[in-house]
Amino acid sequence: MPAFLSALQIELDKHGLHDEPIDLRISGCPNGCSRPYLAEIALIGKAPGRYNRLLGGDHRGQRMNALYRENIPEVEILAVLHALLARFATAREAGEHFGDFLARTGVMTSPPSREEVA
Repeated sequence: MPAFLSALQIELDKHGLHDEPIDLRISGCPNGCSRPYLAEIALIGKAPGRYNRLLGGDHRGQRMNALYRENIPEVEILAVLHALLARFATAREAGEHFGDFLARTGVMTSPPSREEVA
């Protein structure tokens, strides 16, 4: 997790989102004890080095997120987040949080294909 957080911070810095409050929750367990199902970005362990990625919860923790990609390897996590953070940085509305942006723009209805991630 520390290496992932450092890499994510680099991505946020690249897109001018250094101070943007984005709710991220990572869990190795699908039981929901860390409340990953309410996060704007959630990673839930599926197997060693593989995660389900859920996106689109709201910043207040009042809207559940949805499965975006299933059983993805660690190496793909930042690649897809890079594209989403780039879109967020350029197309968000004033005061809009990341999860609200994902819901408003319909990102949740069209997860990227493997070709888009590569």
